Amino acid sequence: MKKLLSVLMCVVILMGFTSCSSKVNTIEGQDLIASAQKAYKALDSARLVITDADTGKVQQQFTFCYDDKVLHYLFESTSDGKVYYEYNNGKNVQIQKSGKVKTYKWPNSNFKKYKRSSTHPNADTGIFFFEPKYISDIKVDKTDGNTEVFYSYDLKKLAKKMTTKTTDGKMTVFETKFIFDKNGNFQKLLETSSFDNDGEKISHTYSVEITDRNEIKEIVNPIKD
Repeated sequence: MKKLLSVLMCVVILMGFTSCSSKVNTIEGQDLIASAQKAYKALDSARLVITDADTGKVQQQFTFCYDDKVLHYLFESTSDGKVYYEYNNGKNVQIQKSGKVKTYKWPNSNFKKYKRSSTHPNADTGIFFFEPKYISDIKVDKTDGNTEVFYSYDLKKLAKKMTTKTTDGKMTVFETKFIFDKNGNFQKLLETSSFDNDGEKISHTYSVEITDRNEIKEIVNPIKD
């Protein structure tokens, strides 16, 4: 599968990066991000949508809901015309990849039961990529009542936290833009990464949005054996 969002999409959608280190002084926008994290983690259900901002095509979706504190979810990823599905109903997990279906039940290392107290990374606060120790530049704009917070990252420092070399080449730019409405509610996260691949310049921008908040009552399994 093609690696998406060069940073945020390292595993499934993300690696569960922690945020807001207590050793770092509060910076502009941090309170808004902390509020967004708290609101997301408190949701009973939602759909996390990852879109290629350049093409408008949805690349990945993570749909979840809690049933008696147990997480049910469906992860969908599309790359090069191929669809990957991962469905977990708290009892087993089914995976469809390259047209082949596999089912795993406990006890099996490929199956994990997630609960609200120990949830899946994609239903947790790490979806909001924010590493204040590695931020090199900050800009805050207010437009039409919205607040846009821009962060540029120091790649030399960021390389200590994560891989900045991919199949696209060596990362030269990594920036995020958080958009909040007039009430401070999270609307969208845009991530832009640029690379130098032997002189060829490559750039990607992906958006992260949360839809159907507390509106999903059941996760339908699209996988058919």
